[in-house]
Formats: sequence, structure tokens, C-alpha cells
Amino acid sequence: MGWRYTLNELASWLNCDAGASGEVAVTGVSTDTRTIEPGAIFVALEGPNFDADDFVAAAFAQGASAAICKRPHPEGPCLVVPSPLTALQQWATRHRMSHDIPIFAVTGSCGKTTTKDLTAALLESRYTVVKTKGNLNNDIGCPLSLLRIDRDTSFAVIEMGANHVGEIDQLCALARPTETAVTIVAPSHLEGFGSIEAVAKAKSEIVDGLDADGCFYKNMDNPWTRAMGENFSGEIVRFGREGDVVLRSQSFDASGDMVLDIDPIGTIRLPLLVPAHATNVLLAVAVGLRHGITDFEGPLRAACGTAARFKVRTLGPFELLDDTYNANPASMAAALEALAARAVKGKRIAVLGEMLELGEDAVVLHRGVGTQAGLRGVDVVFAYGEHACDIIAGAREAGIARSEAFNSHEAIADALVLSASPGDSILLKGSRGMRMERVAEQLERRFPPVGEE
Repeated sequence: MGWRYTLNELASWLNCDAGASGEVAVTGVSTDTRTIEPGAIFVALEGPNFDADDFVAAAFAQGASAAICKRPHPEGPCLVVPSPLTALQQWATRHRMSHDIPIFAVTGSCGKTTTKDLTAALLESRYTVVKTKGNLNNDIGCPLSLLRIDRDTSFAVIEMGANHVGEIDQLCALARPTETAVTIVAPSHLEGFGSIEAVAKAKSEIVDGLDADGCFYKNMDNPWTRAMGENFSGEIVRFGREGDVVLRSQSFDASGDMVLDIDPIGTIRLPLLVPAHATNVLLAVAVGLRHGITDFEGPLRAACGTAARFKVRTLGPFELLDDTYNANPASMAAALEALAARAVKGKRIAVLGEMLELGEDAVVLHRGVGTQAGLRGVDVVFAYGEHACDIIAGAREAGIARSEAFNSHEAIADALVLSASPGDSILLKGSRGMRMERVAEQLERRFPPVGEE
């Protein structure tokens, strides 16, 4: 990191006392003793099952210059505060405000991380960009991302996640974004939000977090995002099937690349497998155009390998579409659409894990996934989790005769080995807690992977 603070500076912002150690220099920040670097300050966060104050001594042993913690420790200089998390956020906000750079913040029910990575890739062709690492998009990850900004940074791309109303508002207060976007709004985290109307309200907080001279990128293809920003007086850039950045056509070529004809940049070909990812590309292009980017296909192609979590592998006689990272109804529908779009010689098989945190709508939404599978021409549905029976019920109602619920990953793998034939394409998808990657691991033991797209 290209910055340096003294403990006296930090103490003045955090309303605490640096004592005799005020001139100690801090050149980095960490919340993990396993990865802390010499000169960094260790922030001793507290979680439901741990208190990192217990690890302050280990942090000093690893070379930490100081610690932000709730009690003093004899091993080194400490800034003692009531809440290390609040202190981290206060520091990050002060740090961000000392750098007059554009910050693009993105949220949405799905596609946040892909959009963040594609957008950063485009901007990096012209700017020095800091972006959220992975999907560290919460009240801890956001301030840590902001503290990666230094004197060489000319742009930041920040991902924001939430499962309750008010969280995006809090993150915007930290990051002070100059431009924002919502990918889509769909049923997700309904146990926390209560309804899709509340999801939309929470996501729209990212518009409210803009100053009057900011910019909001509006997805015109989603009814919830289309309704956002009506009272925003700043700039609005519209993208989708209509607007300022328009998807004229979408198809797949013989090599499997997605071919997008986008007005005003023309035709680009990208190694993306999920048709719904076109929305993420359009948003990235919209941001790029606003900031003077002229080369789109090259940077986007380079980013697609890491930006899109949807992976294709060959295992034994069949193709495996691995989209096991997470799931909600919208991303399930997108994955099933991708399965339908594959040129398949054999059967289309969907192996679907339960979608978590859907509250009282869980039964209906899981049945809907089964129905979607039938509408997309899926031949076989295997399901796992407490709501597997609801997925299967929807699939059978939609005409998929071979639909079955399982109680273990091993049983699913066994069934696939027995029923899959050469040329079959198998989709794996489910919420993170369902650990659907274990099905892939079971299959890999039987069939070593041949390749990956």
C-alpha cells in the first residue's frame, strides 16, 4: 500500500489515545494474523464465535506495527476503542475522503461480482484501479477495499452486498460513491428482507447514496431497477434492450463464444456461457464509455476467465457445467437458460441444490425452479436439500418424468454415473450452504477432468 499514517493521526480520527507510541508508523491494515505483513496495523474484529483481541499477541509476533482493539496488550502499541469494526469504518471513510477519485459502486441480487470484475478490467486499460477482492462486499470488506486506495489510484470499483434494509445505505456512507448501479432485483435473502419489494427498496439505497452530480446506471430490462432513480436529479445512463447502451442481438458462435451486438460499440465476442451475463457486459460497457474507454473486446475477453464463475469441464463421458458458487431464483433461471443454450448430443441434466434464505416463499420459488427446468427442455432433474421435493414437484408438473430427490452428494454422484451417457451435459447449481461442489468432487474421483473452458 502506498500510504503511511502515524498512530497519532489514527487516534485523532478514532477519538482515542496513542500514548507514547504516537509516532509509530502504519503502512498497511489486516484483520487476519495469517496474512498480516510487517508494518500493518491489526484490527481485532469480533465475531459470533471469536474475539480477535485474543490474537493480538500473534499479530505482533507476525510483525504488526500496532493493533486496533478493545483492550491494551503488552506486546505492542494499541489503539483501544469500544468497537474495532466501527474504528475500521471511520478510518476507511476518512481515508477515502482524502482521495478525490471516482468510485463506482455496484449491487444487485446477482451478477455483482462478475460486473465488478468486467468493469474493472475495462477501466484498467486507462486507469489505475482498486477493486473489491473476490466478493468481500460487506461492512468489513468494503472498508478494507477503500483502504487499498493510495496516491497512485485513479479509480475504484466497489461491490456492495446486503441482506437487510439499510446495509447499502451504510456502505455508501463509507465509500461515498460517485456513480452506482444495480444489476438486477430478484428474490434473494427473503428471510432478511421479507419481500421482493423490500429487496428493491434496499438495492435502491445505492441511488440515494449519490450526490446530485453523481451518475446512476439504470438496467432497463428489470422492472424493479427500471423504476429506480425517478427522483434522482443527477445523470442517468440507461442500458439494456433500450437506452444509451443497447443490446441489439445476442447469440453463440460455432466455438461457443457469446456474440453481442451492442450499440454504440458494435459486435464483440466473449467466452461467456450464460446468456444472462450479457446484462453484466452491457453495464461494464456503459461505465467504460462514460470514462473514455475505446477498446472493449480485448480487456473483457481477458477478464471473462476469472469474472464468470460458470465453468465447463469434461468428466468422463459427459460435460459438467459447474455453477456451484451460490444460488437464488434469478441465478437458477440463468443457469438453466445456459444449460438450454448448450449444443448437447445427449441429455440435459440439472442437479439442483436448495436455495437458502427464501423465507415463507421457499416452497413456491423452489417449485418454480422445477417448472423452469421443464420450460427450458431439461431431460433429468436431481435435487438436494429440504426443498428438493418442491423442485421435483415443479419439474414433474412441467413434464420431466425423470425427477428425483436425494439425501446426499454421494448418492447424486452414484446416480449420475449410472444414468449419464456420452454427450450428456450436467448442470450443478445450489446455494453455498448446499456444498454442491461435493458432487463434482465425487465425480472427479471416478472420472479425472479432461479440460476446462
